[in-house]
This record gives sequence, C-alpha cells and structure tokens, in this order.
Amino acid sequence: MSQFAQFKNNIVLIGCGSIGQGLLPLLFKAFAINPTRITIITADDNGRQVADKFAVKYFIDPLTPETYQAILKRHLNTGDLLLNMSINVSSVALIAWCKAIDVLYLDTCVEPWAGGYLPKDGKLLETTNARLRDQALALYSPDAVTAVIAHGMNPGLISHFMREALVELAHRNDVSVVSNLKLSELARALDVKVVHIVERDTQDDNRPLRQGEFANTWSAEGLYSEAYLQRAEVCWGNHEQSYPNGNFVLMEDRVLCLKQHDAEIKIKSWLPTLGEHEGILVTHHEVISIANILSSDGYQPTVCYIYNPCPKAKESLANLRAGQPVSTFRVLNCEELSGFDEVGILLIHSRGALWHGSTLTSEQARFLVPHNSGTSLQVVAGIIGALAWMLSNPRAGVVEAESLDSAQVLAVARPYLGEISSVETNWHPGLNLTFDNFIHTNKT
Repeated sequence: MSQFAQFKNNIVLIGCGSIGQGLLPLLFKAFAINPTRITIITADDNGRQVADKFAVKYFIDPLTPETYQAILKRHLNTGDLLLNMSINVSSVALIAWCKAIDVLYLDTCVEPWAGGYLPKDGKLLETTNARLRDQALALYSPDAVTAVIAHGMNPGLISHFMREALVELAHRNDVSVVSNLKLSELARALDVKVVHIVERDTQDDNRPLRQGEFANTWSAEGLYSEAYLQRAEVCWGNHEQSYPNGNFVLMEDRVLCLKQHDAEIKIKSWLPTLGEHEGILVTHHEVISIANILSSDGYQPTVCYIYNPCPKAKESLANLRAGQPVSTFRVLNCEELSGFDEVGILLIHSRGALWHGSTLTSEQARFLVPHNSGTSLQVVAGIIGALAWMLSNPRAGVVEAESLDSAQVLAVARPYLGEISSVETNWHPGLNLTFDNFIHTNKT
C-alpha cells in the first residue's frame, strides 16, 4: 500500500456506476490518495453525488470510437493511471492507447464498444468473451506498461481463490505441493474434473420492480448483456465423452460457444448456504483464463460460471423471457439492501467437491467501506489488490489475474471480503461428471 501512496501521478476513472462509486472511498481509505489527482469521466450523472462528497473532478463526456482519444489526451499523460469501470467502451481501444502513451491501465471486464455483443453478418464468435480476451492479450509486449485486464471479484480474485482451493484440497488429501508445481499438474493429481465459478446474490431492497425495468445489485446493463445478449461459453474438459448435441460453435482451446443465450441454460451446482442449487450459465472471462492455466498434456477440466442473481434480477430476466421489453435500467441503492453475496470456486472431483470463497453481507460492506453492497465491495477489493501488484510491477505488459502474485493481491483484498471459508462436500451429481450431469435447459 505504501507504494500506491507514493504514486504522485494523475488517476482517471472511466465510468462511475456501482463499482466506481464503491471504489472511490476505498482508494482514499486504503491508499491516502489526494482527491485533486483523481478525475472521473462518465456518460451520466449517476455518480456525481459520491464524487462531490470526495471533492473529485467529474466530467460527463461519453467515450466513443470517434472521441475517446481526444478526451483521454486532455486528462492523461505518461506515467498516469487509467481505471476503466465502464460499459460500452472498448477495453482493447483503451489498452492500445495507454500502451502508446505509457499509461497504466486496469479494468474489471474486457468490454466492446456499444453494440459489440450483437452479432454482425452472422459473426457470432466476434461477440464472445473468448474473442475479446484474445484481442486484449494480443496487445502484450515485453516490458510495456502494465495493463491488468478483467480483475475484480470474478474475473479476478476468483483465480487467486482457485490457487488457494487447489492447495487446500491437496492438504486435505495428503497430496504433496512443491513450490514449482504447476497448477495444471496439481489439479490433475487431485482428479479435478469440473471447476465451477459459482455465485449467489440474495440482496434486495424490498421495493417493487416497475413496468419495463431491469434491476440488479451491480450494473443492470452489464447483466442484461451477459445473460440476455451474449451466448453461453464453456471450456470443455478432456473427460467429456461427447459435445452437446451440435448446439454449439467450437473455438480454440476447447472453448464452446453454445447457441443459447445465457439466461436460457440452468446448471446444477453446490454452495455452502444451499447445498445443491441451480443457477444460470453465464459467459465470463475467468472461465477461459482458469481453464487455460489448468490445461496441459491432454488434461483440462470443464470450467463454467453459474450465477444465481439477486431477486430483482431474476424477476427482470423472467419478464424478458415472457416478452416484456426493457425500457429502463436500475442499480439497487446499496444503502437500502439487505442480504449477502456468496461467490467462490468449486473444485469437483470423483470423491466430492471443495468450495472456497467469500460471503459478504450488504451490512458488512457498508460498515467496511461506504457506498458499497456485498457485491460491489468484493469487486472493489479485487481492484485494489491488483493495483497494489501493478505498482510493484509497472512494466509487465497486458496481464490477467493468473499472472499476478496471489499472496500479494489477497493480502490487500482480504480485509474487505467478509467471511472466507473452505467447505468440503460429498455432493456428486453424476457418475462420470460430464456436462450432461449438470445441465438443465430452461424451455420456458
């Protein structure tokens, strides 16, 4: 943290939704940053009240393909830092600009420009997280300025939890862990067949959902894109006996893009607070990055993200499936929320499974850092953990969570993550742990 406190250059925050608003107070609390060095550039007035509270400069100046370079040039110079918390702004474009100007960069999701999740000319693969990830990583150059991509809670901290979970599972099964052992070799030795990133959000504001409204505890437009516009993506394990009925497009590295929208597919998984439950299959960056680091010599587990969203988001998705159009988006007021967000990694093997993750209530989040929900603070904790690493490694090029020092990142993030626990279960959804043991297609 002292390294970040010594960072004397300018910081620009793109976007000021729930994550940007939750990040601001933690930047000041954890790193003692002078507010005169922070500028917010965003598309609307939603975060102005929080920005004014901290005396931070606030500009409504939406970034577009035509305007972003001129806007960034007005506020950033060599050695500065760009924190991209926006939607509908191309991460790849911003990374390339920062690389050319020598500006540090971090985002929590690799985003396209507005409309980028809608296939053009039938080019479905261009809308996938796998393709966006490839485009961002292609900007890597040795010794270039550091750009940390996709590092919040998940993607981000969940990959560091995955490392801890593998070591914990090894200890519980008397499997030796040596310092230079690859994670793929450890996962193979533990017979991990399936990896679920699994999340349940129970937070609610007890207000009715209005006609045409799509609501969520974090970016409502972000969830709409993930669950309704994009198709599901799964990384296919080597133990799988067949592909799923031809209803998919196979990409490189055994990544499947299923032809259904994410909200149409339900998957069985397991959580400490529920036991077996069902969530929707959602495309996510960490599905591909985790599968990539666990792959070697003919071994790869099946990896997917299963999300059980907050009650208002479930109601919003149900209305969409019933044919009701969306006219407005709303992020639930974090000051009015009760409930918790439970998110972790589930390593599933022939003997059962081990879950390792964070459970954070909205009340705990507000106590720890103002202007946060349980969901937003888990993401914000991942951001500050990655920032601490970035300032120690300013010339690492384009990197994602799997390239960061997990111990360093978690040392900074852990105080803001509520209860972190490891729980074993003998839950076993099927004899061979193939994808058809888990999947339930929603026909409604």
